[in-house]
Amino acid sequence: MTQVVALMRSLAFATALVALNLLVGLGPMQSQTAAAASPDLVDSDADDVADTPDPWQARVTGTGALGLRIRSGPGPSYPVTATIPEGTRVDVLEGPSSDSQGHEWYRVSSRARSSASGWSYASYLVEVESGDSDPPQVASARVAAPPAAPSGRSFTARVTAYAHGTRTASGTPVRWGVVAVDPKVIPLGSRIMIEGFDNVFVAEDTGGGVHGNQVDIYFPDVASALRFGVQTRTITVLN
Repeated sequence: MTQVVALMRSLAFATALVALNLLVGLGPMQSQTAAAASPDLVDSDADDVADTPDPWQARVTGTGALGLRIRSGPGPSYPVTATIPEGTRVDVLEGPSSDSQGHEWYRVSSRARSSASGWSYASYLVEVESGDSDPPQVASARVAAPPAAPSGRSFTARVTAYAHGTRTASGTPVRWGVVAVDPKVIPLGSRIMIEGFDNVFVAEDTGGGVHGNQVDIYFPDVASALRFGVQTRTITVLN
C-alpha cells in the first residue's frame, strides 16, 4: 500500500512537471508571435509619419508696398495678425485650406521673426528652393505691425461678381484682380481695396449693369462667382 501511494505521488509530480514545461514553453512562442506582429505596427506608424507633408519655403510676391497681411485663420474674415514685407521668405507649415469663396490659404511662419505666423492667401506665395539666398534688402527686412487703414476715399458699395469676357474696356485681358466700375464714380485705372480681400484691385473694366456705387469683381470661374453672389462691402479708392 505504501508503494502504491508513493507511485501515485510520483505520477502526480511528473504530470505537474510536464504541465509546467508546457506552460513555460508557450512564453517564447507568444514572444515570437508578438515580435512577428511588431514590424507591421512599426510600419503603420512609419506610414502615418510619411503622410505628414514636410514644410516648404516660399517668397512673398505680388503684394507691392502693402506687404503680405497674414491672418489668424484661412480666410479674409479672420483678423490680420501681422504684415510681412514683399520679397520676404517664409516657411509654409500647413495647407492648403479653402475659404468660403474657394480660395486656397496656407499657414506660414516668417523666417525673419518666428513669432509672426498665420494664414496667407496662396496667390502671394511662390515656392523657392531652400538653398536660394535672399537679396540684401529682403534679408534685412523686418516684420511690420498690421498696417493702418489705407488712405483714400471710402464708401459703401454693392459688390457683385462676373466670370465672362476675355478683354476689359481698357483693352487689357480679364484676370483676377480686375474690377468693373462706373467711371463716373471710380475712374478707370484707379486702385481700390475691397473689404474682406487682401489684394489691391484695379478698375479696368465697365459694364452695362454697373452703375453708381457698384463694383463688379472678375472671378476666374463661374462657380467662384456664384459663391460670391451679391454683397455689400466698404470700398476704398486709394490715393
